[in-house]
Amino acid sequence: MTARPRFSGPAVARAAITGAFAAVLLWAAAAAPAASGAAAADDDLPDGPGKRILDASCTACHGLDEVTKFKGFYTRAQWRDVVVTMVDYGATVAPADVEVLADYLAEHLGKR
Repeated sequence: MTARPRFSGPAVARAAITGAFAAVLLWAAAAAPAASGAAAADDDLPDGPGKRILDASCTACHGLDEVTKFKGFYTRAQWRDVVVTMVDYGATVAPADVEVLADYLAEHLGKR
């Protein structure tokens, strides 16, 4: 009967993957303060109906930097899709406010 090596098999593979995942999470956590500081400069959005909806609905679940980090990335149609998706996930945006918010995001954060 051959003895099986002590450190092999699925348990060791799972432990290695878990350790690698933990290392990535630690790296991401260390990098996060630098990234959020860069986005803070974009948090100065002008007042208006869209800003009030953004503050009331979007920041209930995440910081404004989670929105402003996409500045210049989405078209108006894509911003509308993002808003509709967030409503599907539970954001409280009145149906009439979806268009107001999409217009605001496109105007101030939209792709140019």
